[in-house]
Amino acid sequence: MLAGLLEKALTSFVFLSDKIRTLTAELLSVLLFALLVYLCAKIIKTVARMLLGGAFAEKRFPRMTKALKHARLLNALGYVVSALAAIHLYPMFVPQEGALLTTLVSRVVGIYVVFCFMALFVSALDVLDYLYGRNPNVPLRGVFQASKIIVYLLAALVIISILISKNPMYVITGLSAAAAVFMLIFKDPILGFAAGIQLASNRLLKIGDWITMPSHGADGTVIDITLTTVRVQNFDNTIINVPAYDLVSQPFQNWSGMVQSGARRIKRAINIDVETIKFLDRPLLERLQKIQLISGYLQDKVSEVRAFNEKYGDKESLLNGRHLTNVGTFRAYALAYLNSLSTIDHTQTCMVRQLDPTTAGLPLEIYCFTATTDWGKYENIQSDVFDHLYSVMAEFDLYPFQQPAGRNVTLAATKFVQGAQQSAR
Repeated sequence: MLAGLLEKALTSFVFLSDKIRTLTAELLSVLLFALLVYLCAKIIKTVARMLLGGAFAEKRFPRMTKALKHARLLNALGYVVSALAAIHLYPMFVPQEGALLTTLVSRVVGIYVVFCFMALFVSALDVLDYLYGRNPNVPLRGVFQASKIIVYLLAALVIISILISKNPMYVITGLSAAAAVFMLIFKDPILGFAAGIQLASNRLLKIGDWITMPSHGADGTVIDITLTTVRVQNFDNTIINVPAYDLVSQPFQNWSGMVQSGARRIKRAINIDVETIKFLDRPLLERLQKIQLISGYLQDKVSEVRAFNEKYGDKESLLNGRHLTNVGTFRAYALAYLNSLSTIDHTQTCMVRQLDPTTAGLPLEIYCFTATTDWGKYENIQSDVFDHLYSVMAEFDLYPFQQPAGRNVTLAATKFVQGAQQSAR
């Protein structure tokens, strides 16, 4: 209809042939049609943003507003309105006689309509997933994800039928006959595609994440995610390709949560020689009471122990009373030292605990979190902590366990020879 009016308007251009004039009018009509559809989608999306971004909506329905923003449902609704407008405006703007142009535009409009409705259904499922998919009592996220896959498959089926101008049942029949061949030829891409959907929908992985996967020797940053593989650049600058399906079927560790938290864990033990563990005698207690970090702790503990022993203790036996130990006092000092450091995140768990003793001594584990996730700074903070603790152990008459070898054997042999020589004299 509009193409005919434009063609009449172009009759004044006498230098144009009838064929060129008709083609020009048809192209202008199609361009105006596309512009109107675009403006319709733009206006609906703008109005939706204004309604969604209003203070009333955010205050009255905060969770629903966040869900709609997260799923972009109103944007998808704008596209659907533009698709409906395209269906109604199509007879007015697109000529019915130009075979090639009409066929091309009709297929493009059909595909656009399918995409718009697919986006609407997927966005609606995303809203439901945001509101109910993470309910620990009724986990429905898997149902929503399966529904999205069905929507994608149906949309692909309809688009294929539009492109080849056949009934969708014809496409289904052809696909079912060739399914076995496709499954054999495209096994890896199909598995990779399914794995990619799971990785994306579950947000298990994204470019820039640091992952470790010992089964594939991966320990580095994800630099690319393709249909069948995930490329990881290890910290030694080697690059490894991990099959996408393996990331779904096998365990891997993603460190992005640690990076986002802003804190990184220290979990390392000092092995103490059990032969150096003892009760605090008076000289050692007096020396330790001069340490500012634990002076208040020792004062409270000494008063508590003295009160208990005066009531229940037996002065003739250490076993019948309470007494402070050097390892317990060192544990309290280590915890006080960690709490005094600004490089430690004090909002996270911080403790010093004993683990099960082994043939290598009594493990005293330091468990805390640094206030940074930077690798270099983290290692420096961890090293500083253990440098200090190893250095002050002697003040508590404690010594770390070390297998006798090298210098230890030489010193022991020298002392033995010296002792033998003195005895001989």
